[in-house]
Amino acid sequence: MRQSIPTSEQFLNASEKVMAFPTAPSQEPVRIAPAPVAPTPPQRDWPSALALIEETSEALRINDLRYTQLEERLQQTIAQAASNMRELEAQIATANELLWRSEERARQAEARALEAEGWLARLHDAVTTSFSPASRPQSRG
Repeated sequence: MRQSIPTSEQFLNASEKVMAFPTAPSQEPVRIAPAPVAPTPPQRDWPSALALIEETSEALRINDLRYTQLEERLQQTIAQAASNMRELEAQIATANELLWRSEERARQAEARALEAEGWLARLHDAVTTSFSPASRPQSRG
């Protein structure tokens, strides 16, 4: 275990120990290398940095303008598509109405044709029975 020695005595003992070290064998002066020179910080190119910031902000402004233009064009395209859809839906409704009317006329024409065929069959029967040799009176001769 260490003995508790006051601090000032520790330093005195340490200095005595240092003095007790043998001196250097050579008498040549010790050369101390110069302290390395701290590298100088790079020079800031403030005008270039400012120009880069201005170019970037201009590019952002142009992109924002382009975005706005594309958004407007998209809205116009959406409005045009909606208008086209309404127009096409109206055309489909008109075409459906015309189709229904045409089908109704076709049904009426078919009914008339069936009725005409019935009358034609009756007329044929009347002609064939009325003008047949069996139904003719005998000629007097």
